[in-house]
Amino acid sequence: MQIRKTLTAALLSLSITLSLFASPEKELYARTASAGQGMNIYNSGISSTLIGLNTLYQYINTYFLYDIDLEKVNESLTSGLLSALDDPYSEYIAKDQAEDFEEDIDGTYVGIGTYLTKYKLDARDFSDPNTYMVQIMSPFPGSPAAKAGIRSRDLISHIDKESTTDMTATEASKKIRGKEGESVVLTIHRGSAVFDVTIVREKITRPSVDSTIVEGTDIGYITITDFNQATYTLVTAELDKLKEKGMKHLILDLRNNGGGTVDTAVLVADVFLEGGKDIVTVKYKEGSKRQDTTSQSSPAGTKYLDIDIAILTNGGTASASEILTAALKDNKKAITIGTKTFGKGVMQDVFKWNDGFVKFTSASYLTPNKNDINKVGIEPDIEIKEPEYSDKETVAFYDFLKDSIAKEDAFTKEHPELTQENLELFAKENEASGVPSLLLKQLIRNSYMNKMEYEDRPKIDMDNDAVLNAAINYFKTK
Repeated sequence: MQIRKTLTAALLSLSITLSLFASPEKELYARTASAGQGMNIYNSGISSTLIGLNTLYQYINTYFLYDIDLEKVNESLTSGLLSALDDPYSEYIAKDQAEDFEEDIDGTYVGIGTYLTKYKLDARDFSDPNTYMVQIMSPFPGSPAAKAGIRSRDLISHIDKESTTDMTATEASKKIRGKEGESVVLTIHRGSAVFDVTIVREKITRPSVDSTIVEGTDIGYITITDFNQATYTLVTAELDKLKEKGMKHLILDLRNNGGGTVDTAVLVADVFLEGGKDIVTVKYKEGSKRQDTTSQSSPAGTKYLDIDIAILTNGGTASASEILTAALKDNKKAITIGTKTFGKGVMQDVFKWNDGFVKFTSASYLTPNKNDINKVGIEPDIEIKEPEYSDKETVAFYDFLKDSIAKEDAFTKEHPELTQENLELFAKENEASGVPSLLLKQLIRNSYMNKMEYEDRPKIDMDNDAVLNAAINYFKTK
């Protein structure tokens, strides 16, 4: 099988989040809690299966030599039912994953506000603390961690006096999180200094939005990484900042945004549209007693009607991102630049079940022009193809990654400034690896970024991002 890897896939190991919800979480709970009232399983065609299953359970419970874990049985039965639907977007989120899933929906959690990273456990070198301690990639601006003086590249050796040596980054993150108002003690290694920092946990809004002004222009840039319940507020706040800086045009980067809550995407679309414009039409199963609905833009509220918009898309632009893209594209409010979107035109209901969540596909949707994009996607107005690499180049890239961290650290120490000249130099020094120059430049650029304070990191890469440059040139020549 021939392997084709795009630049983004190779660099970011993209894992598209395919969840797309039909309503805000609390409304879903209320609606689905009442949706099943009056249903009769004996008329559903599954009654004999359920009766037979109960008989089987009673038999096994009587004669099985050991105790039965009923919680595990319930989880397995529920998971089996959802798996049997043979639908990639329907699943049971079990108890041990429910908290993370809920945080993804809300966009908030209780913690200290940092991005963490760590080497794989089998790659630890106990002569190098960078490989066996947890590293702070960056504190969120204004977070408890930032207020406590935590910096990018700080190393954490202990969390509440427990060593992080055998923890993964995920395990360390979960240990740092906790109840609001309670404190956590981190043992920090910064150069030769070792000290404890006590940080009080707060409710944290996970960043899903970032922005900047393209230097020397009146073009604003906003990237949205996903759509959670905090995204709308974050987007409007960034728009206000950009307007104050003189923005007249906007680049909206939805590349590799795998989706999120539908209502949030609708709210974001609304701020750019005049009142009465169709945003999305939701269609339900015939006989489900649910009415098809069309969401329209509001006649009032926060509006940014005088801004020209270019949306950047690729194969990772999915679900809620496609709703926003189609809403602005079909209403002639934005052009799209990049490659065709993923093509997820279905939605899921989500509700609590036992100590987890049930998620299943319950509706499809149409764009304002009544297009069904499921498994089709949205074609860009201006196509800028992402680089593709041969099997040989792909293998070379992953071989290079095996020991690239030492090379990157050595290079950035010798050449501490993030400049295009240094990116070019790194690529030239490693051209014998067989890795394409663009991949090498992106790799070392990411290494520089990880060493910088969050607020100092450049938001865009005008030298190496062809899609972004196409959008900038579109506005400059318009």
